Amino acid sequence: MTIKEQILSKIRRSKGQVVFVIADFTDLGSPETVRKVFHQACLSGELYRVAHGIYVKPVMSQFGIVPPSLEVIAEEIAKRDHAQILATGSTAANLVGLSTQVPMNLSYLTSGSTRIIPIGNRHITFRHASPRNFASAGRVVPLLTQALKEVGKDAIGENELGLIRQFVADHPEAKFGQDLLLAPQWVQQIIKKSLDSKK
Repeated sequence: MTIKEQILSKIRRSKGQVVFVIADFTDLGSPETVRKVFHQACLSGELYRVAHGIYVKPVMSQFGIVPPSLEVIAEEIAKRDHAQILATGSTAANLVGLSTQVPMNLSYLTSGSTRIIPIGNRHITFRHASPRNFASAGRVVPLLTQALKEVGKDAIGENELGLIRQFVADHPEAKFGQDLLLAPQWVQQIIKKSLDSKK
């Protein structure tokens, strides 16, 4: 098969809402060649571009294209750029369950460059942060830390401790110990309190 046929074959075999980036196919051809095939696939409706260098296999509903979640797109952008990311602000609070309000726009700390990626009428904000924000062995404690910073220590009661407990229970891979020591003292106390209360 030609390079174009190989790329299109992989796209056609994939499930809907799968995100593709140029780097996914550079083992088959040059970035420029892959970009041209992606452009042709967009014209034929087999792909659509959601941001610079980010393409998605569309899923259609009666209302039009069903876009993938911004979280998935953010992860793919990070993977493409070889960067680490960490949800922050209302994004982190929602992911942990400390907020039921789904943010219209997402915000992340990143080891990469600061920028805003528009996705339709929404956007993803990446804010460059120092390496110490990504020094943890796991992802649960850093995410809890960002969520608690958003909510504030004075707003943490028994209900919030229960939500934190549930989040931890849903992530048995969580690495405490050393990761907890990297968190601010007041965050450590709240997380320890939630862990102690489940014993």
